[in-house]
Amino acid sequence: MAETNYPPIKMRGPVGKPIVRKSGREKVSGKATFTAEWPIDGLLHAVPVPSTIARGKVVSIDASEAKQMPGVRFILTPDNVPDFERVASGSETGFETSIASSIYPAAEKEVFYAGQYIAAVVADTFETARDAAMQVKVKYETTDHVTDIDQAPADERPGDVFGEPPVITINDAEAALHAAEVVIDEEYPTHMNHHNPMEPHAAIAHFTEKDEKPFLTVYETSQSISVAQTSYAKVMQLNAQQVRVICKYIGGAFGSKGLTWPHALLACFCAKVANAPVKVVVSRSQMYGGTGHRTPMRQRVAIGCSKEGHITSLIHEGTATVSRKENYVEAFTLPTRMMYDTQTLRLAQRQCRLDTQLPTFMRAPPETPGMFVLESAMDEMATKLGIDPLEFRIRNEPQKDIHKNKPFSGRYLVECLRQGAKEFSWHKRIAEPRSQREGSWLIGYGVASSTFPVNGFPTQARITVRDDGTAEVACCSHELGTGTATVQSQLLADLLDIPAGRVSMVLGDTQLPPGGISGGSSTTHSLGSAVSDAVEQLKKKLIDSAPKNSFLEGKSPKDIQFQDGHIIHGQDKLRLEDFLAEINRASIVVVGKFDGGEDSPTSNHSYGAQFVEVAVDEDFGIVRLRRMLACFACGTLLNAKTARSQFMGGMIMGVGHALQEATHWDHRLGRITNDNLSEYHIPVNADIPAVDIMWIDEPDFNASPIGAKGIGEIGITGVSAAIANAIYNATGRRCRELPITLEKVMA
Repeated sequence: MAETNYPPIKMRGPVGKPIVRKSGREKVSGKATFTAEWPIDGLLHAVPVPSTIARGKVVSIDASEAKQMPGVRFILTPDNVPDFERVASGSETGFETSIASSIYPAAEKEVFYAGQYIAAVVADTFETARDAAMQVKVKYETTDHVTDIDQAPADERPGDVFGEPPVITINDAEAALHAAEVVIDEEYPTHMNHHNPMEPHAAIAHFTEKDEKPFLTVYETSQSISVAQTSYAKVMQLNAQQVRVICKYIGGAFGSKGLTWPHALLACFCAKVANAPVKVVVSRSQMYGGTGHRTPMRQRVAIGCSKEGHITSLIHEGTATVSRKENYVEAFTLPTRMMYDTQTLRLAQRQCRLDTQLPTFMRAPPETPGMFVLESAMDEMATKLGIDPLEFRIRNEPQKDIHKNKPFSGRYLVECLRQGAKEFSWHKRIAEPRSQREGSWLIGYGVASSTFPVNGFPTQARITVRDDGTAEVACCSHELGTGTATVQSQLLADLLDIPAGRVSMVLGDTQLPPGGISGGSSTTHSLGSAVSDAVEQLKKKLIDSAPKNSFLEGKSPKDIQFQDGHIIHGQDKLRLEDFLAEINRASIVVVGKFDGGEDSPTSNHSYGAQFVEVAVDEDFGIVRLRRMLACFACGTLLNAKTARSQFMGGMIMGVGHALQEATHWDHRLGRITNDNLSEYHIPVNADIPAVDIMWIDEPDFNASPIGAKGIGEIGITGVSAAIANAIYNATGRRCRELPITLEKVMA
């Protein structure tokens, strides 16, 4: 296999180097323990009984046949569910709780969506529980349902959009649109998507006693175990100190494991009744009705421009769906607030209620659908103006964030567009559609901008420096497969200026210092900022612990440096191990904190530019990707290898969003019809062409103390628009509805 050539990163020590993930060997050898694999004595298995109707009431549950099957312990129903406290969902509390839904498993007699957990079978083996669950007979009283966004009742305004009004206006955008010299005004439908991580969701719950009080241990596939700990405690009527949540590895999540879904609460309910550990593993089919989805949307973008190509009006509005009972906001207008230069802006969010499960985060939740629409519209306007779509974007580069009225920090979008265009040979693009062909294949180029905000969550990191020259980072953060332990070890090694191989990390356990949710591309910079603060706390502790007459005595932390494993002050230096020997300590421990960084004086985002070449079969409408290239600006990249993998993974997921992924329904029954990986199409190796990735290595210390920004989601943003724009350049057909399947290309 050819060695990957990584773009340059300014490096002093371990930071930036393409170090292989520490967990890689454990995973490929099968030694890594995922949630469903914990070996626990006396483990029972629970399988939920899902509703087969979309709306109505449970009239009766006949479990007589299931109870007679050998190995069945009991059937959990609303009649014997243990006492619990109903806690508001995360979407209703600003995510102060991790509860995904206020519709609790095996506890409701009202049915709100197909797939809702009506009951559960607990048995000695999974196979017995599964077979018995199929024998549970439920009678319903049905009510008319609606699962089609185009048949939904009247729209309503959400209460707020991330703490802001659902309608934002700057001057009169509609009037400016009518007065504009050139106008485009189009609607863009997108379909429901499901996450499909490699690892299915799972949970194991076990009640024991500790200090003569009940103690709950939960093993869960979770991106937010700190918040989950307090949420389990509230629901199960315990103190947070009586709950421990463990998640050492996650086999992919993409947002679907950010909250505590009904299966995890079901494990707790069953474990309490059984007085034994109980495991629930969600089947692939159940993941389509039990762990959230990306909402379908209907969006409108209208742009008014001068003939010279300056935006005079920008309108972005639309409708997303929520469930019948609960609220969740897919803030698809979010990137439009700051992306381009305009003095008149209108953003408006609406929602409609369907008889489906509540939507949730899915990789770049607002930006993926929002940027598809905005960047498609930008391409349409550029075409109408007769301006190169890349130059049209550059021409409308803003000087400040007009919505927040703040200056930008580290905004290198123009540089990404220009450098990406040069590497991609954008100058070879022919503006007139259908101008390039190879036999029956029409060739087209497309471009789109990418962006994602810098998000942060309060996080603590404990670092331990030992007398053998090693160090450790500890935080109850998460290993989603992104290389968190590797990257944070590199960062600490860099800050202490010691080899990365001497640093390790422990995570995934609420007995460690609390961490934020591993979502919103926040983990690296939130945890890294806490690690950076911990090193500053280490300097203070070294000074406070210094023996009398030490060169550290009475010194200021800002004057202390670390170099080659030594403590440095001016011309004086001492190895860390020797310092510990002097004070007769085997180790020294400190905790650093990061407050989330919400009060920044600047508008902080990551940026990128996506370039795509497609070939479209003129006779059959088949779309083939031939090349993909992206250039990103995301501050300091702590590991070139893991960064490239994150960017590439996002870009590949964007291909699915553009060309393949859609959840299909039988709206007569209110049920999903392609709830499996055979019929829910996602990209495979044969779908992905050569992928080139570049980046601009410029730290952004306004965005975070370590100069880093999030990279987990920006890779997907803009991809679907770049593909749609390339298809237009190839065929002259504008595809505004996702996914772009061959019948839409041929329509």
